[in-house]
Amino acid sequence: MRKLLIAVMALSVTIGIAGCNTSSGGGSTSSSGSTSSKPASGPAHAEDVAITACAADPTTSFAEAKVTVTNHSSKTSNYAITIAFESQDGKTQIGTGLVAVTNLAPGQQSPQDANSLVAATGPFTCKVAEITRYAAA
Repeated sequence: MRKLLIAVMALSVTIGIAGCNTSSGGGSTSSSGSTSSKPASGPAHAEDVAITACAADPTTSFAEAKVTVTNHSSKTSNYAITIAFESQDGKTQIGTGLVAVTNLAPGQQSPQDANSLVAATGPFTCKVAEITRYAAA
């Protein structure tokens, strides 16, 4: 729990310090594993983030998404990504999960997990809610 708190605090500081590109929206994946296409009005840098799985963690029952971050830019970059876990009808947010990736080189990929820290009691979807990408120092 302490590591999670430290990670969340570090992510908050990183986002606050960096003059960054942030946007909302994006594609989604259902807890059954099917993927929907990303809408044209999705977040900037949506091509850098792919949800590859969306299901409750078998151990904790928390909503969880497997995410792959790929740096399509020409500079080594840092990412702060919010994944939203919602009911299938989109009316209820179960929770959110955060992904932080630092110093990702151009063309490099980083597999990550986003976790809601809230138990999922029924079917849900995972979607990219926000992406912040900025050049690494």
